[in-house]
Amino acid sequence: MPALVKVLANGVGLSIQDRGRPGWRRFGVPPAGAMDSYAAAWANRLLGNPVSAPVLEIAMQGAKLKVLKGCWLALAGADLGASIRPWTAVEVEVGRELEFLQPKAGLWAYLAVPGGFVCDEYFGSVSVDARNGLGNPIRVGSVLSAAAAQPSIRDRGVCRRSLEVELQRDYGDCPCLDLLPGPQFAQFSDASKAKMVESLWTVSTAIDRTGFRLDGPQLDVPHSIPSEPVLPGSFQVPGNGQPIVTLNDGPTVGGYPKIAILRDSDRDWLCQCRPGTKLRFKWAD
Repeated sequence: MPALVKVLANGVGLSIQDRGRPGWRRFGVPPAGAMDSYAAAWANRLLGNPVSAPVLEIAMQGAKLKVLKGCWLALAGADLGASIRPWTAVEVEVGRELEFLQPKAGLWAYLAVPGGFVCDEYFGSVSVDARNGLGNPIRVGSVLSAAAAQPSIRDRGVCRRSLEVELQRDYGDCPCLDLLPGPQFAQFSDASKAKMVESLWTVSTAIDRTGFRLDGPQLDVPHSIPSEPVLPGSFQVPGNGQPIVTLNDGPTVGGYPKIAILRDSDRDWLCQCRPGTKLRFKWAD
């Protein structure tokens, strides 16, 4: 297990993530996992890793890493101004420093190493869930190791591998996202259902791995409901009528009515939308 990367600065946030820990919600344990599973999977594919291999999730800006051993690295997801372009894998020399100081588009970038990062598992996953104290937290000075010395790719003689352009996502241009009816959809007024898809919504500054708040027109709020399970991607509507989208580290139960829910693929898109991003939704066919 070669030591490959040393953390010089955490920035807004660093954590090890994989595909999460499904199956534990009934015990109050959220799934965690990469906020943008699409980007995390492609970071791994660029090195020939399983898509579930642990990656380093880098939030927004300020992180700084040092390469301790010459190796292949892959980066996918948000463009945070690093010297490695997103959606590429390159061979890097020992001593090279990677800084994420000039975020250009998106919120979360994913760094992959050969075989994936090595960390302790909790409930079948290495994903860090700081809110519930699961996973190995990353601190300044942390040294991260890879499961393999070399990537599982055939063309290691090339200087760079890149994902096809048509598969790369431009997080500066979020598409209109599909909404599925939520569990309490029928309890909302026709006016509120129309507002969800006819209005322009803004991503609030109140966002993290637990959820995103959206600013927009006030929705009519049905009567409160008994607490019940809440899935990631659920649009909960509290008393102020402004939706909260529950995400990976969010609560597993809640008493707010839920007007809509996002597909997993659209949740990946939403998670990359920075505060101030304007969003439109449409009811799925």
